[in-house]
Amino acid sequence: MKHNPLLTFFILPPFSKIKNEHIIPAITKMLDDCYCVVNNILKQDIIYNWENMIQPLIEVNDHLNKIISPINHLNSVNNTVELRNIYQNVSSLIYKYSIWISQNKKLYKAYCNLKNNNHYSFLNYSQKKFIKNTLIDFKLSGINLCLNKQKRYKEVIIRLADLELFYGNNVLDATMNWNKLIINKEDLIDIPKNILSYMQLQAKNNGESGWLCTLDLPIYLSIITHCTNQTIRREIYIAYITRASDQGPNANKWDNTHIIKEILLLRTELAQLLGFNSFIEYSLIKKTANNAQEIMNFLIDLFRNIHAQGNKELIELKSFIKETYNIDTLNPWDFSFYSEKHKQHLYKIDNKKIRVYFPESKVLSGLFEILYRVFGIIIKEVMNNDLYNSEVRFFHLFNENSNELIGSFYLDLYARKNKKSGAWMNVCSNKMRKINGDIQKPIAYIVCNFSAPMNNQPTLLTHYEIVTLFHEFGHALHHLLTDIDIPEISGINGVPWDVVELPSQLMENWCWEPDALALISGHYKTNKAMPKKMIKNILMAKKHQSCLFLLRQIEFSLFDLELHTISHSKQDINFMQILTQIRNNIAILPVLEEDRFPCAFNHIFEGGYAGGYYSYLWSSVLAADCFSRFKKEGIFNRDTGKSFVVNILAQGGSKNFMTIFKKFLGREPNIKAMLEQYNIK
Repeated sequence: MKHNPLLTFFILPPFSKIKNEHIIPAITKMLDDCYCVVNNILKQDIIYNWENMIQPLIEVNDHLNKIISPINHLNSVNNTVELRNIYQNVSSLIYKYSIWISQNKKLYKAYCNLKNNNHYSFLNYSQKKFIKNTLIDFKLSGINLCLNKQKRYKEVIIRLADLELFYGNNVLDATMNWNKLIINKEDLIDIPKNILSYMQLQAKNNGESGWLCTLDLPIYLSIITHCTNQTIRREIYIAYITRASDQGPNANKWDNTHIIKEILLLRTELAQLLGFNSFIEYSLIKKTANNAQEIMNFLIDLFRNIHAQGNKELIELKSFIKETYNIDTLNPWDFSFYSEKHKQHLYKIDNKKIRVYFPESKVLSGLFEILYRVFGIIIKEVMNNDLYNSEVRFFHLFNENSNELIGSFYLDLYARKNKKSGAWMNVCSNKMRKINGDIQKPIAYIVCNFSAPMNNQPTLLTHYEIVTLFHEFGHALHHLLTDIDIPEISGINGVPWDVVELPSQLMENWCWEPDALALISGHYKTNKAMPKKMIKNILMAKKHQSCLFLLRQIEFSLFDLELHTISHSKQDINFMQILTQIRNNIAILPVLEEDRFPCAFNHIFEGGYAGGYYSYLWSSVLAADCFSRFKKEGIFNRDTGKSFVVNILAQGGSKNFMTIFKKFLGREPNIKAMLEQYNIK
């Protein structure tokens, strides 16, 4: 046990030393320590205060999280069969401990006593907010339920955790286990060279000669957008939209249909156990929206504002296809392909020509310069760290004035085998004030799935990928620039879930500003500046089919809202029928009958967005509104950037969101700035 690297003191995870056999013993030992700390606190006959009760609990919980974090991260970026089985056991142990904590009546009583004794009045605002949040968590965990209902609550929570894990594993397996070998290069005309090289390497690694089509995002998006061979587009499209379902080339093999139904049943039961009518009511306790109708009104209002323009965008696309290609029918697998052709026609945009101006190194240096100009932070790479993959990099953030270390982050940009698709930011460690007064610095993981450098050529990013990168950096800034030193409410923790996307969506705005584009672009061979006309065309193209995109997001949001507003009480839940009804009411794009989008809708069935997918649209409103101040005062205005840090990023989850939003903007949010960004009248 003494040689277990997870049980030694570390600031950064000792990735190279962690082996699968270390994980369960480390978690078991750490949980024993956690149980012991809690019981030792509760058996003392003392008047509780922050130092003798809360601080020890926070520190042991932080220690546990620091051990869990690298295990959780490796399960996402290096998912093997052995690790996922271990991770399932870890999750079960953690949930049992969490439920023991949340249903511990003695601990609950101790928190209540602290809130009601004289020591509470001497606590600062953040400490009081932490205690208030904790008491709410107790109530949402069934602390007041009878023993039978508490037992059932525990069973439901553990089963839901397992189901969500199974769901995500099925999506990953379905994504990884479809491929198609292309022998004739002529079938891949117009695919970017770096993607072709990546596909060729995939084939070689598979012991084959040719180009391997997979469902990795860089390959899938390139084929569906650029491949002139309609048959290949159709095949990969159907494979993608039927992942983990009862349809498609791997029908029923990793089918999430029954998992979704059981998740919905259990979420309803969970909510009703706690006295709520539906899961959405339970979910909204930690969001800014007051009720489901308020969300529905927002989505319908947005729909009414954009529906006509969305129809117009689709009519223009179909007219272009008819006039240019003499095609009358727009198939779902053709939409992205002809949309790209339409965009090229309107704005003279050619992604192959654009991406040569966006080498990864230039984009990163430009991004770091923007962060320096706006927020006054300096980013420096640190070499020779213990990393979990040779492609991963590690950076420190410093305050420009004091040169004080603010925090750090891992940067993992490339797609590879056994790595989950998509992009995300996750917590490695939280900011925390220790009992001796030392401050633990926050550390983040920033993860994307771009194509890796090939054949001595750097990774060349699309503008879409750059927007993704800026988005995830926004989340990281929220985590790293916090002033709050109580982990549970520092950074992104404790922030209402329907506004947590504000910083990430705000950061996307710099990707659409000429002065910012000039900083992140330069020809990968000559560093020659991107032509001004090309920049102008990129900016003009921002509005291309923007309403069609928003309509799709509204569709997903309404589906999520409807699923979690209904009280599911029987096994024959037909979630596809619910989605079809919504599509019949609002969708204007073609959809295949075998489309099983919900079976790979990780956000609401594996991630934390159940009952909250509308957050992306609502945060888009907030971000556009906040950026309107930057537009007015200057996109690199340091005072404006500092104001955003001080009033929003630094506060974490310590204060009421609308209060801190109004401090930054001087008023409540409205939808006007977002509609203007998309040129919607």
